Amino acid sequence: MSGCTKKETYRIDYCGQAGMYENKKDSYFAGETVKLYFTIIGTDTDYSFFLDGESLNYRYDDNIGFVITFPMPAHDVTLEMQSHNSMMYDPDAQG
Repeated sequence: MSGCTKKETYRIDYCGQAGMYENKKDSYFAGETVKLYFTIIGTDTDYSFFLDGESLNYRYDDNIGFVITFPMPAHDVTLEMQSHNSMMYDPDAQG
């Protein structure tokens, strides 16, 4: 016996939005730092990110976009992005 144990990897389900993230992998080791970039950003849209239904903190970088970082848990996870158009039509606005 060599005494070596194989580390298990865990998957991220991107909720069908994997193509919207850069620097992504399908799986990570438990405890590994996951660092993703979300670059498709609308100026009239608010974004939220959730890991297994819990809100994730993120930061904005002018050169990259949203930077989402978290330690990979020791189980498969679901990463969800929700967006909301924050521009409201005002019929009384002067044009």
